[in-house]
Amino acid sequence: MKTKLSRPLAAPALRRALLAGVALLLATAVVTVPASAADTATIGVVGQPVAVATGPDGTLYVSDQSYNGGVLAYRPGETVPSRTIRTGAGPTSLAVTPDGTLYVAQSEGAQSEIGVVAPGAGEVSLVMKVSFGTHWLAVGPEGSLYVVSPEENSLSVVKPGDAWVNRTIQAGPYPVRVALAKDGTAYATNQLAGTVTVIPPGAAWPSHTIDVGAQASPHGIAAAPDGTVYVANIMTNDVAVIEPGGTAVARRIPVGRAPQEVLSAADGTVYVTNSLDDSVSVIPAGASAAETIAVGDDPGRLVQRADGSVVVVNRRGKSLSVLDGGQDVPAAAVAPGGGEPAGTADAGTSDGAVISQGSFGIALPAVAAGAGALLLASAAFLVAVLRRRRKAAGAGTEQAWALD
Repeated sequence: MKTKLSRPLAAPALRRALLAGVALLLATAVVTVPASAADTATIGVVGQPVAVATGPDGTLYVSDQSYNGGVLAYRPGETVPSRTIRTGAGPTSLAVTPDGTLYVAQSEGAQSEIGVVAPGAGEVSLVMKVSFGTHWLAVGPEGSLYVVSPEENSLSVVKPGDAWVNRTIQAGPYPVRVALAKDGTAYATNQLAGTVTVIPPGAAWPSHTIDVGAQASPHGIAAAPDGTVYVANIMTNDVAVIEPGGTAVARRIPVGRAPQEVLSAADGTVYVTNSLDDSVSVIPAGASAAETIAVGDDPGRLVQRADGSVVVVNRRGKSLSVLDGGQDVPAAAVAPGGGEPAGTADAGTSDGAVISQGSFGIALPAVAAGAGALLLASAAFLVAVLRRRRKAAGAGTEQAWALD
């Protein structure tokens, strides 16, 4: 009795199987495309916007440095501020604690101050007098306020709930920004010296200094969730990368012209504002090159909101650029605007605002794993198809089966 041969799989069917596997891979790859100019919205701002921070309730705060300015407050979804918080003259840097307390660097005549705004309040209720000059603010993981004083070459620390300086730490020549890692380590950029001062958690003095280039003019700084530190160098148009626990620059990533501020996402994505190029460089975790997104005139500080969007302050453009950051940020990872979220790293923005999610809907490692799984699945499927075809064609004869 003859054995009836099953009908071999036709070539068109094989081609369709191949195309299906390719389509699945391409569909996965699409998810990894970063935010682009097409995903950018612009919001006009009245006054002179300088700093930006976000609160635990999703409120976006933008400082208006005009003499009679204040802090503009945008609720989630708003393109026009719902209220203006009354502050001292010329408010600049902002920082928000996990409980929603807002700190504002301001002045009263020649006296520099830090105004304290209670959660939900409409005006400054308490003032801390500080030394003369410009000051930049950041909030640590436990809620402590860090005040950078360039003219005094120091950092001051105010404990949560206090209205006075707990300790003052000497930094290098002209510190301009500070980033707080999730373990509480502070990193301050010393612009005139071309160095980064490293201060262990709770320490009264630095442990060491890292050289990033005497002519680099380091400015913005960010500490990523894995402990990697990123430093924007204005004069050399690059970002210096310091590995976790490192004491020297490991590598440099070219970005746009005159990079000023840096922000790090919870997934490791890094954002850099390029003030002369009117652009933002987006560096995926572990990458050595950046993508570029066009924004408004003279971009500076930036922050990420709970919905995943990244907000950039365009100073000369008097506007905000809102970049679509992809999926929503988990509530536990949301930065309490101006400081570090519990369990995540400092965003590294100039006014201490923290970011916790990048411009990718899915983190690159997850995408790579998904793509690899699909590739293997497609390969296995094709092997099975080919075996079936070969077995069908050769039934009744001896066979020997030998398979980023």
